[in-house]
Amino acid sequence: MQSAVVVSYELDDTAEAARELVAAVKERLTLKKYAAGMLLCDADTDGATLTRALRDALGIEVAGMTTLAALNEEGRQTAAAVLTVFTADDCLFRFALADSLRHGDHERKIVEAGIRCLPQDTPADAARGLLLAFCPGGMPFSGDVYPDVLARVLPNTPVIGGAASDDYDYERARVFLSGEEYKDAAAFIGIWGNVKPVFSLRHVTSRFAERIRRVTRADGNIVYTVGDETFVRYLEGFGLKTDVADPLLAFTSYPMMLTREKSEEVPLMRHISGLNHADGSGSFFGDVPEGALANMCLITKNDILSACRDSMNALLEEATLRPDYDYSTIVCISCCGRSIILGADAGAEGRVPAEMLPEGLSLTGAYCLGEICPTLWKNGKVSNRFHNCSIAFCML
Repeated sequence: MQSAVVVSYELDDTAEAARELVAAVKERLTLKKYAAGMLLCDADTDGATLTRALRDALGIEVAGMTTLAALNEEGRQTAAAVLTVFTADDCLFRFALADSLRHGDHERKIVEAGIRCLPQDTPADAARGLLLAFCPGGMPFSGDVYPDVLARVLPNTPVIGGAASDDYDYERARVFLSGEEYKDAAAFIGIWGNVKPVFSLRHVTSRFAERIRRVTRADGNIVYTVGDETFVRYLEGFGLKTDVADPLLAFTSYPMMLTREKSEEVPLMRHISGLNHADGSGSFFGDVPEGALANMCLITKNDILSACRDSMNALLEEATLRPDYDYSTIVCISCCGRSIILGADAGAEGRVPAEMLPEGLSLTGAYCLGEICPTLWKNGKVSNRFHNCSIAFCML
């Protein structure tokens, strides 16, 4: 598979942005039998009109989402639209939408979309490929729903993607497909055939003093008790103030790390999204398994950059195990929380993969409100998970 990653900084004139992107793609890439587009753009972009113009001009389908910032070979890109075009003679691309997830049977809609992503007449358990996922944020269910439900119909398919984001107002995040925009729909691109993706995922695991406790009572993404105390009391045991106006902002640098005893999977990271002082509970963007071992982490800028380098190195090393396959693109999904922690030097993380990028490979990616990536992928078995405060890479 071949690819091209191009960028436009024209946010006001959608027609001009489309012309710039199309011209850049045609300069870099000759489309083969099959092709697909992925658009990652600033929340001020008219993504519906832009994806429609790109589809008409290039003759390919385009899906994507808004993001706090995108990535390309030059690093982090803000106030920009980054288009990635994949093309091949030996890969099929299938697009599907799971719409109106805020209302009705959202699990059924995700299942049906997953089925539509499959190549025609291919049993789900025989499908080998990759799913790119562009999910809405702010739904009345945990982000874990996406990988968990997709596993029912695509049991051995790795998923890379995340939840759409914006400039921290949490109101303008959108998903795009077929020249339309959605605030409560998930769009998927299935890539099937001669594709051999490799992945790497890293968390930051700097810790406070060892106050590891078992989650003793939880329901989905709500934690009521850790050990023998309420979750709020558990936080206060670290010396953290819990009487704050915006728990999400206040605890961005303090995600909770969850591990399972005797598990091969990497730990899960969870951002606190709210606190309830009436019952002492805390809510999270993703599910918190009852019985897991919990500890709060302190994340610094150096931790973030180190984890980014480690993840990129692991990805490049994994790719060397596939010398028979020519890789063309690295897709990076990072967390908006990591960007918040980096503050004024938010571009530092994007510089790391850009500087480490091998010659001949392109780089694309997005900052999301939750990242989806395999945590365990061996012997043909896949375990996709929803993450927070993490950085995930996929090379394809």
